[in-house]
Amino acid sequence: MSTTLSIRISEETKEQIEELSALTNRKKSDIVTSWINEKLELERWQIEKTYKAIEDADNGKFASDEEVKGFFKKWTS
Repeated sequence: MSTTLSIRISEETKEQIEELSALTNRKKSDIVTSWINEKLELERWQIEKTYKAIEDADNGKFASDEEVKGFFKKWTS
């Protein structure tokens, strides 16, 4: 089931969507819906990970000094 959502976008953004639609032979609505769904999934993932990290920190779950040093040594060597 789908529904309609009206939003305001710049003329430049509209033109870019129209151009991409023409180049890919996809409906503008399909392109924008795909972008929205991808962004929602990413935001949901980031928020869940942030809340989990806060919960872990509240419960005293931190990396040890050795783990932190090892991590940075791995990337700076």
